[in-house]
Amino acid sequence: MTPAEIETQVRARYNASGDPHFTSAEIRNAIYQAELELALEAFVVEAVTTTVSVASTQTIAYPTNCIGIKRVEYDGKKLATGSLDSDPKTSTTEVTGTPGEYTTWNDTIYLYPTPDAVKTVKIFHYNQPAEVTTASTTMSVPSRYHTDIIDFCLSIMYAKDQNTQMATYHRNRWEENVNKIKRNRRKEKTSDAFTVVKEFGVNDGYAGLIA
Repeated sequence: MTPAEIETQVRARYNASGDPHFTSAEIRNAIYQAELELALEAFVVEAVTTTVSVASTQTIAYPTNCIGIKRVEYDGKKLATGSLDSDPKTSTTEVTGTPGEYTTWNDTIYLYPTPDAVKTVKIFHYNQPAEVTTASTTMSVPSRYHTDIIDFCLSIMYAKDQNTQMATYHRNRWEENVNKIKRNRRKEKTSDAFTVVKEFGVNDGYAGLIA
C-alpha cells in the first residue's frame, strides 16, 4: 500500500473523507511514527550493506539509518560476536590479522583483530524507516504490515478530537498488532529443519493403529 491508500482507509474508518481538520501531512506523519515504532520494537526493516575493510583500521561506521546489527561477514566468512573486553588476535605477536570477531559501540563496528588487508565486509542490519513525505513515498515496512498501521493513525486522530475512549481503543488494538508482528517475526527466524515423522508398522505397538 502507498501512504495515499492508507490515508484513504483511515479517513473512511473515521468518516473523515475530505475533512480539512485532519491534513494529509498529519496522517503521513502518523504513518511514519507507526513505521518507526515497528522498526524499533520488531526490527521489521531489513537491509544488507557491502563495504570494504581498511588495512590497520579496526572500525567501520554503522550503515546509514542502521538501528541494529544482525550479522557481519568478513571476506565471505561469518564473524562471531565478541566484546570490548577482549581482542582475540590470530597471532600472539602482531596487532593485526584476519578478523574472527566483532562487537559494536556508539554506532560503530569493531573488528578483532584489526584487519591487515582490504577485504569485502558484508553487514546484515536493521534500519529505521524513511520519512513519509509524499502520498507516493515507498513504505519501508513490509506490505504485510501496512493495514496494521491504520489503528495507530486512528488513535492519533481520536486523540486530536479528545475522544479518549476511542483513542485508547485503537491504541490498544495497535499494541496488539505490534505484539502479533513480534510473534510472527520470531516464527520467521525459527529453524528451517523439517519435522521427522515416524512411520509405524503393524508390530510397533502404536495405540492408535488400526489393524
